[in-house]
Amino acid sequence: MGESWQTRLRRASAGVRFRTTLIAVLVVGTVVAVGLVYLAIETRNRIEDSITSAAETRATDVVTLIEAGALENPLPGFGGDQLTQVMDSEWRVVAASAGLQDQEPFIASAPPVGVAWIRVNGLFEEIEDESPFVDDESPYAVVPREFDTPSLTGTVLVATSLEPADAAVDALRPLLLTGFPILLAAVGLIVWRLTGRALHPVERMREEADAVSALALDHRLPVPKSQDEVHRLAVTLNSMLARLESAAVSQRRFIADASHELKSPIAAMRTMLEVADQTPGFNDWDSLLRDLMAEDQRLEHLVADLLTLARADEKVSRAHHEELDLDQLVGIETEAAGNRHPDIALNTSGLVPMRMWGDPRALARLFANLLENACRHATSSVTVASQTTSTGFSITVSDDGPGIPSADRERVFERFVRLEEARSRDEGGTGLGLAVARAVARSHGGEVRVADSDGGAHLEVTLPIGELQE
Repeated sequence: MGESWQTRLRRASAGVRFRTTLIAVLVVGTVVAVGLVYLAIETRNRIEDSITSAAETRATDVVTLIEAGALENPLPGFGGDQLTQVMDSEWRVVAASAGLQDQEPFIASAPPVGVAWIRVNGLFEEIEDESPFVDDESPYAVVPREFDTPSLTGTVLVATSLEPADAAVDALRPLLLTGFPILLAAVGLIVWRLTGRALHPVERMREEADAVSALALDHRLPVPKSQDEVHRLAVTLNSMLARLESAAVSQRRFIADASHELKSPIAAMRTMLEVADQTPGFNDWDSLLRDLMAEDQRLEHLVADLLTLARADEKVSRAHHEELDLDQLVGIETEAAGNRHPDIALNTSGLVPMRMWGDPRALARLFANLLENACRHATSSVTVASQTTSTGFSITVSDDGPGIPSADRERVFERFVRLEEARSRDEGGTGLGLAVARAVARSHGGEVRVADSDGGAHLEVTLPIGELQE
């Protein structure tokens, strides 16, 4: 069943595109509304200034007539939209424009000194129907101009209609009322389209992300060419997917490794017990216990190696880092290897003091595996030596065994690789020792490699000093 229009409307109104468009329309509408009000006010003020300026010119002309002794009643040449009265010092009309000789003064009393003009409403209300020169519907501006001559002292009043200012604003009003909503609609449409275009890569990323599943973590989101926030978001999400894929691969590999290798010692132990149970009169319990202990030890080593690899894959070992004396740790593991292989001579005279920052348990596993590998393949001796480098330390574990062929120097670090399959398995090898060593070294920012040597295997570990405290 399709969504209702109410549901689609609610979903659209909650989206970034709708909110962005709404905010843009509100902001533009507010700015334009303020601008239109300012335009109307400024238009009225400029027209009123023009009207009063013309009235001031008329008042000056009348004062010039008075000073020249040419004052007449009615005033010649004045009428229409410039209506004039000449007041004496007693505020009586002594001369006026035609048709206004018998009218009361435009204003009841002389204005205060310095007043430029006075706004008067209903100025000609009583004679509106009698005179073709006046219009009571609009307010008037009355401009006063004082004069002082030997024959007459008083004030000239020039009244002029402000109707042109009102007409100009009235002419703007329908244009503004029509243009304003059209402008807002245009802004809304443009912002809606531009926002949709800007968010199109995000929508594509959402669709692609929706297609990602636990079985398809290799899928990546499209990265826009524009070097903006959406580009950086796509790069970040792809980086996150890469980390998730790596974690999932590590998890699946761990499960596969565990299921592949754990079943062998478990099956061997079960077979031993079944044989003992089904053999009448079985009494070789000492031999059975020794075999079970050997398989148990092998199982313990295997589980420890798998867990170390899992921690290294997930890069969680830094949580357990601390300052440690690496030379002492290597010495302890060498002594333990000597106890397990009393027929092999272990030489640690080449060790130098080494203090670094690391995970002691993981590093102990690294050197235990290297020493175990060396002792299993050595003929009679294993040598452990170290030296300080410009960035940290270099530790070498060498044996006098057959060595590692050049073609296999990288393959030996792969998981479950045994160059001598039968002999290694019989002696308890799991094929994880060198893989664990390299994983631990890399988790500390170091490396393990097979170095050149004149005879036997020569494995070199490089480790940085790390974050030592002052």
